[in-house]
Amino acid sequence: MVMDTLASLHEAARLLLNARHTGQALEELPASCRPTTLEQAYAIQDLVLQQLGPVGGWKVGAPGPDAEPTCAPLPQAGLQAGPAKLDSDRWRLRGVEVEAAVLLRHDLPPRAQPYLLDEVLDAIDCVCVAVEIVESRFCDRDRVGRLSTLADLASHGAAVYLPTGVAARPVAAWQRPQARLRLDSGPALASASQNPAGELTRLLVWLANHNARRHIGLRRGQLILTGSCLPLVLAQARDAVEVQLEGIGQLRVRWGTEAAEQAAR
Repeated sequence: MVMDTLASLHEAARLLLNARHTGQALEELPASCRPTTLEQAYAIQDLVLQQLGPVGGWKVGAPGPDAEPTCAPLPQAGLQAGPAKLDSDRWRLRGVEVEAAVLLRHDLPPRAQPYLLDEVLDAIDCVCVAVEIVESRFCDRDRVGRLSTLADLASHGAAVYLPTGVAARPVAAWQRPQARLRLDSGPALASASQNPAGELTRLLVWLANHNARRHIGLRRGQLILTGSCLPLVLAQARDAVEVQLEGIGQLRVRWGTEAAEQAAR
């Protein structure tokens, strides 16, 4: 059955929100409300954000240097400046990705004329290091369709970022940085960025124009994630995570359980 009614969009958003609030993951969305187009997936995102609060940023990425990007909004409530401590009990996957992110200092409002690279670069306050916490509302996000994953805010859970970094120019300084990630529970990863999207600047220009066409725009102070520099790793309940993008910054995120800390007091 093809999803073609507003009621179906609302039902998909309701199911995703319920999974988010209860922690009970979905096998998949029912066929009656499963998105079959990008437009439907983005419409479900909008409905989910109506309940989660204001947009604090965006994530944008692409599976290849010539592939069409996709994006998802980031709830403001899930963004925080680092270093940070996260409650393990709130998360099921605790997926960790290290990313180059940008903070905006100027709005890029909706308009008919396409944004050019120089305009987007002028709107950037800094390029910084960030950790995205990957969390899916599906039991196995790799088994559901790409559009269902996109509707689920592209598996976004939260993000921690360093509020300082480097200037957007020259762009070569942050397009493919050397990245490092270390967990207490596992081996360290280190390599030049493996982000498959290619030039990160093309993602930012695409996002500015995509949001302009959708009459959303980008706003001063928003954080934009540009995709993982290293493979996804899963943190354990008491892990400390240290990440670094050479020449950009380093960040520490620590996991813990509220119950264990209360017992130790």
